[in-house]
Amino acid sequence: MAKMHLHLLVPGLFQPLKLWRKDFAFQPQAENLLRLCANARPETLPVQGLENTLFHLCGHPADTEIPFAYYRYLSDFGVPPEQPLLCADPVALQTGIDQVLMRPELPPLSVPEMETLLVILNKHLAEDGLQLVANHPQRWYLLGERIDASLQTVPLLKALGQSIFPLLPRGERYWHRLLNELQMLLHTSGTSANALWLWGASLPTALPPLQKGGRGGFIGTSTTAEVMASATQTPQQAATKLPDCDFSGGNQVIILEDLLQPAVADDLQGWQDALNGLEENWFAPALAGMKSGKFSVSLSACDGRTLHCQSAPLWKFWQTRMANWDALSR
Repeated sequence: MAKMHLHLLVPGLFQPLKLWRKDFAFQPQAENLLRLCANARPETLPVQGLENTLFHLCGHPADTEIPFAYYRYLSDFGVPPEQPLLCADPVALQTGIDQVLMRPELPPLSVPEMETLLVILNKHLAEDGLQLVANHPQRWYLLGERIDASLQTVPLLKALGQSIFPLLPRGERYWHRLLNELQMLLHTSGTSANALWLWGASLPTALPPLQKGGRGGFIGTSTTAEVMASATQTPQQAATKLPDCDFSGGNQVIILEDLLQPAVADDLQGWQDALNGLEENWFAPALAGMKSGKFSVSLSACDGRTLHCQSAPLWKFWQTRMANWDALSR
């Protein structure tokens, strides 16, 4: 009988550590993770970021736009969209001396605020044949035939905490002008949102097929886990720790987003607190399962690498029993 395979995706796990260790002499505490990654075989991936990595695992070409808006809309509304669309999520931008940064936290809009903003913005968009719709204050969609396959965008999670200019949509100059116009309208709205982030362009009539790839489903409590399960027509388990998971369906992709927010916010203590939870609920039982032969384990911080974990045979006493942070954070 083949071993069950677990693929853990943990964005924000390694990305901030090189800078934190240099500037703050930060020493993370995660013994189970380091033991899990000891003797791991690294594989280079052609993509970075959570959504891009997930779609790559499902066979999506690395150099093409991921149609995330289609599948997230289907998850939010329960029916597929009939028009081309983009995710158009409210964000908060902060102007610096020579750059504009996206704040790490998303604006906490209320439902009444969302409804008011949709009315204001849709009046402006109507003349271009576009429409904003939303069922959730932080998940909006822009629909219209003007959206085409040439548009290249950056997922929201990759833009959090970053300078936005290199990450803006690439395609017609129209989209930059539209974003500026919407930003001016939002600036006078009196809400915490002052911009929209466009990403995940999707054409319902030209969706590339996604593969299950031998996976039994996705584990995680986030919208991303729900969307990927829907996109691949596999089950989702909203488990919060590994021992609660059902593995009867086959290999599992586990999406753990706990570190992402403190990583982009440079919140070292919040990051370590979240890592402590992952250690107890996921890394320790994954390590135990790998040692017992129940699981094979791969781990990715969505940084362009996958670490294929492996236990060292007991007779190879010279092999390391723990990875080190310098190697993991590159």
